[in-house]
Amino acid sequence: MYQKHWDFKKLPFENTPDTDFFFQSERHAETLSRLAYIVGEKKSCGVLTGVYGTGKTLMLKALERDFKKKGFVFSLVVNPRLDDVGILKMILHDFTGYGVPKEKEDVLMALEKFIRETHQDGKHNVIMIDEAHSVDNSAVFEELRLLMNFQTETRFLLTLIISGQPELLEKISSNKQFGQRIVLNCELLPLDFKETKDYIAHRLKTAGCQEQVFTEEALDLIYQRSAGIPRWINNISNMSLLAGYSKDEKTVDADLVQEAIESIK
Repeated sequence: MYQKHWDFKKLPFENTPDTDFFFQSERHAETLSRLAYIVGEKKSCGVLTGVYGTGKTLMLKALERDFKKKGFVFSLVVNPRLDDVGILKMILHDFTGYGVPKEKEDVLMALEKFIRETHQDGKHNVIMIDEAHSVDNSAVFEELRLLMNFQTETRFLLTLIISGQPELLEKISSNKQFGQRIVLNCELLPLDFKETKDYIAHRLKTAGCQEQVFTEEALDLIYQRSAGIPRWINNISNMSLLAGYSKDEKTVDADLVQEAIESIK
């Protein structure tokens, strides 16, 4: 609606995992580097946690984007509220893109076949489980642990990355054998004020905007009300731009941001 008014090539504050908008603050860059180490060195397992809206899914998509170019093969499960067989089927389906067997033993055999063939082709398998805090079946974590038994004498044949809100760590701790396979725990923190300003500027620039749209007071209010959480930064900034469009303004001030905040309470 407001894209033409602000002369954007694309909407800058959509809450979708568009890797073009991936913003690497110092802390985001460090977290991505740690995850890249786990994948690039073909380690067994890494964990990514962060409160709701900090950008975990986008981080995983950025990791996938970077490593697919290097011949790594990914399976990303975004809804893991499944039983132990269901999670295996989802992993296999995302790897292969076609129908999967019904019986658990057939699923496991198909997974092993795919993983070993990928290894023989000189590639490496990566399984990423997003929203893993929502797993309510302990058998799912046990199946994921057992998948890490696919290995040769010298290396793992797959790397597992599991991501979720902080309560995920409590669920992992209840499976001590799983916890022993984890190489690194990474926490994605909210942005500070400077990072919030840089984040907004980055998204505007990526959308094709060369002008300073938000006043300093507007940026300060966005940070205060979003607490530096990217999802809330996006929501407030998006509605602020809409409010500016509706009033035919070319700059977003604190009053427009306040109006936006009131509209999404």
